[in-house]
Amino acid sequence: MGGRISIGRLLLGILLALVVAVVVLNWTYGRLPAEPKPTGSFVQIGKLRVHYIERPGSGTPVVLIHGLPGTAEDWEDVTPLLAGHRTIAIDRPGFGYSTGGYVSFDRQLETIDALLHKLHVVRPILVGHSYGGTVSLGFAERYPSDVRGLVLVDAAAAGLRVGAFERAQADLMQVMQLPVVRQVANATFGQLLITMSVNRTESEAFHPQPVAAAHHQRVLAINMTQGNLEAYAGEQLAANGVIAQIDKRLGAIRVPAVVIQGNRDELIKPIHGRELAAALPNSRLVMVNGGHMQPYDHPAAIAIAVQSLSGTSPKGTSPKVSPTAKVASRTVARG
Repeated sequence: MGGRISIGRLLLGILLALVVAVVVLNWTYGRLPAEPKPTGSFVQIGKLRVHYIERPGSGTPVVLIHGLPGTAEDWEDVTPLLAGHRTIAIDRPGFGYSTGGYVSFDRQLETIDALLHKLHVVRPILVGHSYGGTVSLGFAERYPSDVRGLVLVDAAAAGLRVGAFERAQADLMQVMQLPVVRQVANATFGQLLITMSVNRTESEAFHPQPVAAAHHQRVLAINMTQGNLEAYAGEQLAANGVIAQIDKRLGAIRVPAVVIQGNRDELIKPIHGRELAAALPNSRLVMVNGGHMQPYDHPAAIAIAVQSLSGTSPKGTSPKVSPTAKVASRTVARG
């Protein structure tokens, strides 16, 4: 009997030690950084407060739409290469410093349209990365006369589907955002779980390049806050239905488009970029040597795509693509 009690106490002691270790790691290795103060500007669209970062210019306006998750600052390496263009990088509703939590796809399109009208942006080139590419496609399908062109960077379309693991992760995320559960999880293990998940996802997204420190910091400090997490989980769960609907109408999107696809992208496989370019009636495919994060790996390729659609060159020196960046380019045009 005494031996059994001793073993029970030993197991209890080990369990308590593990719990303490997790809590300590939660507040050391896993501790999320403080949210920084926003730069840029805000505009009220209905009940939503939308954050954006604008650079002045007189050329064709360029609207840049981040992925899932993300912020307007994901384009910080691209916008300096677009001198002469007015650029507006937005925090999509629910993300970054924009309010809303999860905002449905249709409402996002309506909000972006209202934002552009308030800012007097006429027929911009839309640049969308990842799920921002999905949003750009949806906007062009709904408001075709309001879009001059599309630059679709590793866009989530053309048969892409969110897997079971990601959907389960989104379900867990929603549970962890419930009242009381959120506070308890944050104090015990939640920050550690988030940090480990972000580290894994960031490594996969930037592969084969190293993770950009500024992006990693923003994801932890901004995208892992409560409202951003609600938006992230909601979009993950809605994505398959949204992409399937967009895919049905790709042939109707006739605005000029440049599809930029990383040939080593592990999140959105190259086959999706090729099929997207083939499905769009007036498109050009540019394959680049890299993974998923072209706004960091190949910002010049994005700038050149914008210039090709606007018919202008930047002031000063044109951005250059390294000899290994552009591995394939073709134009797909059909009546």
